[in-house]
Amino acid sequence: MLKIGLITHLFPSVHDPHRGKFMYDQYRAIRAVPDMKLRLIVPTPRSIPGTQRWKTNQSPLHQVAPTDERVPYTSLPNRSKPLFIQKNISNALIKKLALEKPDLLHIHWLYPNGLAIPKLKKLGYPIILTVHGSDWYKSLSYMDLKPLLFDALNQVDYILCSGPKLKNDILEELPELESKIEVIYNFIDTQIYTVPSAFESLRAMEQLEWKDQQNHALCVANIRHEKGIDILIDALKHLQKNNDFKELNQGQQLLVHIIGKKEAGKYLDSIQKKLDEDPSIPVILHDPVSPNDLKGFYQASDFFILPSRSEGFNVSLLEASSCGLPIVATKVGGNDLVVRTHHTGKLVKPGNSEALAQAILHVCSRLDTYKKETIRDRIVNSYDLNVLTKKLQSLYSRLIGEFRQAKN
Repeated sequence: MLKIGLITHLFPSVHDPHRGKFMYDQYRAIRAVPDMKLRLIVPTPRSIPGTQRWKTNQSPLHQVAPTDERVPYTSLPNRSKPLFIQKNISNALIKKLALEKPDLLHIHWLYPNGLAIPKLKKLGYPIILTVHGSDWYKSLSYMDLKPLLFDALNQVDYILCSGPKLKNDILEELPELESKIEVIYNFIDTQIYTVPSAFESLRAMEQLEWKDQQNHALCVANIRHEKGIDILIDALKHLQKNNDFKELNQGQQLLVHIIGKKEAGKYLDSIQKKLDEDPSIPVILHDPVSPNDLKGFYQASDFFILPSRSEGFNVSLLEASSCGLPIVATKVGGNDLVVRTHHTGKLVKPGNSEALAQAILHVCSRLDTYKKETIRDRIVNSYDLNVLTKKLQSLYSRLIGEFRQAKN
C-alpha cells in the first residue's frame, strides 16, 4: 500500500467550510483509491488569539480522518522574512513527517508550503508540487523570496500547473524545468453538479424565492479586484440603457446574483458605493454558501458570468458547466478551455465593460439554443474527479517506482 502525504494550507474547516473546497474534493477522491493510504497535513500559521484568523485557524478541519490535522508554525505577514518562514514551516513539517513516514509527498502551493521542499528533499522524500497560479504570480515581486522559490522548483521531483499559461510563464523564468512540468487542470465531482430537470429547476427557484418570470444570472467570486465585479456592475449599467436588452427581457429585469466573500477594504467599499448610489443596478450580493446550497443556485440560474481580470483555472466555471449553464466569461487563465463560443457561451477580453455587456446580451438572446447536456458532457469527459484520480494514481506510482529503483 502506497502512503501519500498531502500537504496544503488551504482546506475547509468547520468555521469556514467554503475555503479551499476543491482541495477537499481532491482529498476525498484520493482517499477512496484502493491500495493508497492518504495523510492530510495542513500547515497553519500561528495567529493572535481572538482575531478572525485565529478563529479560522483553530477551527477543526472539515470532515477528515482523526489522523489528519493541522501543523502549527510561526510566520510573518506580507511574505516578509522568507528565510525565517522557510525555517519554521520546514521544521514543523519534518517533525510531523517523522511520525508518518509517507512514501511520497504531494505539496500544494509554491508559497508558503513549497518553501519546505529543499529540507524535505534532504530527508529523501520524492515530492510532487502543484502550483495554482496566485502562489507564483504574487510572489515574483518579492526579491528576497524569489530565489528561495526558484530553488524549491529546481529541487522538486515533479511540478503540476493549473493551466498552460502558468506552465509557460514558469518555463520562461526557468526553462530547465521543461522535463518535469505538466498541466493538470482542476476537477470537480460531476455527480454533485448535475443538469436539473424542469421540476428541479422550479423547486430550486422556489426555495431561493426567485421569480420565474425573469432571467437570473449567477456569479461565484469573492469581492476582490482581480475578480472584476466592478466591470460586471458597469456592464449591467450599459445594459439598462440598451433597448434591445429591454425588449428581450420584456420589462422583467435580469437579476445577477454574486456569491462570495466580502473581503474588507477599499475595493469592497467601492463596490458597495456603486450599488448604493444606483439602487436600480440589478445585483444581489450573497455570502458564501455550502456546496449543497450552491448547487441549488446553479440549478435555479439561467446562465453564469465570470468577469475576472485574471484567473488560474476556475472551479466555478466547471461547476456551472456541469449543471448545463451557458457561460459569459473573460478570456483569461484557463477560461477558454471550458467556454467555447457558439457552443457553451461567450468569451470577451478582460477589463471591458461594454464588451461584457454585449456578451451578456448575446447569451441572453440565445438561451433556448444552448444544449445543457452538451455543455455538461465536455466537463464529465475531461474534468470529472475520476479523471484526476486516475492521473494522480498513475503519477504517484511511477515516481515512487523510479525513486525505489534509483535507491537500489
